[in-house]
Amino acid sequence: MRPDSPLRAALLATFDAAAAAREAASGARGLTPEGERDLVSRVAEAAAAGAEREVLRLSRRAELRTGLALALAGAVLFASGYALGRRSEFDRVEGQAGAAFVAGIAEMNDVTALRHHCQRTGYEQAGRRACDLPPVWIGGTR
Repeated sequence: MRPDSPLRAALLATFDAAAAAREAASGARGLTPEGERDLVSRVAEAAAAGAEREVLRLSRRAELRTGLALALAGAVLFASGYALGRRSEFDRVEGQAGAAFVAGIAEMNDVTALRHHCQRTGYEQAGRRACDLPPVWIGGTR
């Protein structure tokens, strides 16, 4: 029988109660009604104490398992958050490189002329305003 089986707890409590009853009843012959009540009371108290001990043992075990499972879940969440943070850092660096490229284009070209061209040749696409850029310098000197 497994140590965490509920049947085991009930059997142990019954065994403890039987042992307490045997111990309490040893030499008890011809008990009065008050003596019988006292005997039954002691047996019931012994059975309750045994059952309570077994339930406490099982609950401590369950608390330990729950604590370990929560610690493992916390470690997994921490590792996932760390990995996602590192990944988004790489995306941010790539975004900065793209922004630097666009800034370089704007620096080498006449931004006002590009804006006027886009206003003249603009068109609607997917519910937004778009335009085709004229030739742009992307490197070197003009």
